[in-house]
Amino acid sequence: MMNHRPRRFRIDTMTIPALAAGAVLLSPLFTVEVTDKGLLARKDGVVTAEYRRIGVPFKPYLLRLCTPAGTDVIRDAPDDHRHHHGLMFALNAAGINFWEETPSCGVQRSDGVTPLRDGWEEALTWAPSPTGAPTLQERRRITFVSDIEGVTMLTWKTTLEAPKKASAPIRLSGDHFYGLGMRFVSDMDGGTFESASGEPGTVFRGEERLMGGAWCAYRASSQGKLVTVAMFDDRGNPRKATWFTMPRPFAYLAATLRLHEKPLELRPGDRITLRYGVAAWDGNIEARAIGDAYRQWSR
Repeated sequence: MMNHRPRRFRIDTMTIPALAAGAVLLSPLFTVEVTDKGLLARKDGVVTAEYRRIGVPFKPYLLRLCTPAGTDVIRDAPDDHRHHHGLMFALNAAGINFWEETPSCGVQRSDGVTPLRDGWEEALTWAPSPTGAPTLQERRRITFVSDIEGVTMLTWKTTLEAPKKASAPIRLSGDHFYGLGMRFVSDMDGGTFESASGEPGTVFRGEERLMGGAWCAYRASSQGKLVTVAMFDDRGNPRKATWFTMPRPFAYLAATLRLHEKPLELRPGDRITLRYGVAAWDGNIEARAIGDAYRQWSR
C-alpha cells in the first residue's frame, strides 16, 4: 500500500496503464482506484465493484459487485468451475472457445484501459493464444449509474469487431449459457428467478431454464441478508436477450444470444455492439420496482 497522498489526474486524457497503483481517478459520482491487478470502484466510501485485468491468464472480469450496503453477490473461480469469474463475458469465435480455460482455449488480452467520468473503457484482443493473431477486437465499457437511489447499477457495453484482413467471416457461437454470465456466491444458491415476462421459461435440462423478457431478476440471501440482483436487456441489441437461469446446484444468470441455436457471423471489418445493465439491491425488491429501474436505465 502506498503511504503518500494519491496523485490526481485529469480523467479525460489519462490512460490507466500509465498510472501507478494507488492512483485515484476523481469523479463527481464516485472514485475509481487503480490497483496492482485492476480497478476498485467506491461510492460514498463503500466498495461498489472490483475489476481484475492484470495477471489473469484468460479473461478480464468483475471480481466483486456489491449492494449499496456492501454485500458482495458474485463469486470467483469456484472449485466446481474454475473458469467462472464473477461477472464475465465470453463465447466461441471462429471455432475457438473463449469461455472455458484449458490450454486449447482462447484468451482475451487486455490492451489498456481509459478512465471515463463514470467508469472505464478497455481495449481487448481475443486471440487463440497469449501471443496469437487477433480473432476479434473488443471495446468494453463499464459505467456506473448513480442517479437511481438504493441500488448498485452498472452498464456493460461490448463492441466486437472482426479483423479487416480476416480471411473468412468470424462465426460467433457457443453453448446455451454463453454471453454475459454471473456466478453468484455460494450462500445465494437455491434462490428464485423472475423475468419481466412473468413466464416460467423453458426447461433446458435439470433446473436450467431459458427465459425471455426485458429483464431477469434473482432473489436470495447473501451473508444472511436478502438481496436482489437483476440483468437488463437493451432494446438496441442485435437480438433480444434470452436469460439462462439456474438456481441449483449453483446459482447462475447469463444474458445470451441463443447462439447454440443460431450463430452470428461477422464479415471482415464488421462489428456488433451488446449493451446490458446489472443491478444489485439490498432486500427483496418487487417486480414493479425492478421494472421502474429498468425503464430509468433504458431511457
